[in-house]
Amino acid sequence: MKVRRNIMAAMAGLTASLPLLGGAFAGGLEANGYDWELLFDPATYTAKASTSYVYIHKDVTNPGVMPGVVSTHPSIVYYNLGFKADILDMASCLITVQNPFGADTARTNAYAALSGQAVNESIRSTDAGLTCAYGIQAGPGVISLIGGISAQNLSYAADLPTGLATSTPASINGWSVGWRAGLAYEIPEYALRVSAIYNAPVHYNLTGTAFGGPASADVSTPQSFELRAQTGIAPGWLALGSVRWANWAALQKLTVTTIGAPLVSSLDYRDGWTVTAGIGHAINEQLSAVGAVTWDRGTSTPGAGGVLVSGGQTDRYGITLGGIYNISESVQFTGGVSASTLAAGSNARGETWNTGYVFAVSGGLKGSF
Repeated sequence: MKVRRNIMAAMAGLTASLPLLGGAFAGGLEANGYDWELLFDPATYTAKASTSYVYIHKDVTNPGVMPGVVSTHPSIVYYNLGFKADILDMASCLITVQNPFGADTARTNAYAALSGQAVNESIRSTDAGLTCAYGIQAGPGVISLIGGISAQNLSYAADLPTGLATSTPASINGWSVGWRAGLAYEIPEYALRVSAIYNAPVHYNLTGTAFGGPASADVSTPQSFELRAQTGIAPGWLALGSVRWANWAALQKLTVTTIGAPLVSSLDYRDGWTVTAGIGHAINEQLSAVGAVTWDRGTSTPGAGGVLVSGGQTDRYGITLGGIYNISESVQFTGGVSASTLAAGSNARGETWNTGYVFAVSGGLKGSF
């Protein structure tokens, strides 16, 4: 029974690396979303560091304005750092540093000038948080009350066109505070866990410069709710799944006030939904593997005839394969690959794109003591 529990614990730990791949390039501006899974690690003290590289192939054209590819999405790197400690018999706390939101877009200078958009845009976020759980024995399992708070930074950098071949930089950023609350129920003997966590919206007052003068913007990242579940289904086998909702519909426009006319980006988002289901298998005491499929609803709002009101966030379908190798009793290596398709589409601006692809690779180390 002890061996079985150790294997299930290792497999359960593997699921924590899945959001890093499966959630890459999810709806709206989301990169990784939030990941609090290390909070449930069975070790007394656990530290984890992981990163993923995401390659995005999505070429946008607009024949009505100019020939050729006018917009692409550069590759991006995401990260996640965490340290968890059991502070009492039934209580634990997790310190994390992660980047839940982010996106890059690159347009040709001429097209950006003709269409009234930025040339290059980059959005980055940093979340440094503390999350704690307090467990209460309930029958064969444990109910945990979860709560946490974060300091969050959001930054936006862009090159604004001043002519068909010239541009000027703009940069704004700011700090704010976010919080979360949730519940979880676990029966460790069967690797059973169900968790539900709500992440509150975070409101920012961003300040910086544009066109050589002061610039500012008020913006909020969306509230979200995620339900995750996993359970052992046979000796050495684990089933897992999750459903996540993000209130992207609350973000319709981004207005940046400058020394000149305001810069207004029409986003016209709808709420995002992400559904993931997977199976894990313990090959032996050292090696476990997991596979998962994901559907992510595009957050750009469809208009008449399916043409998007603005933007280009269409549905994503993906598959993720991951593994965990126990280097020793206290050190584990995790890795995985993910491949997704992005649905073809068009928007009211006249931009069109064929089916796109997202490929990601992730690796990480976890130490326990």
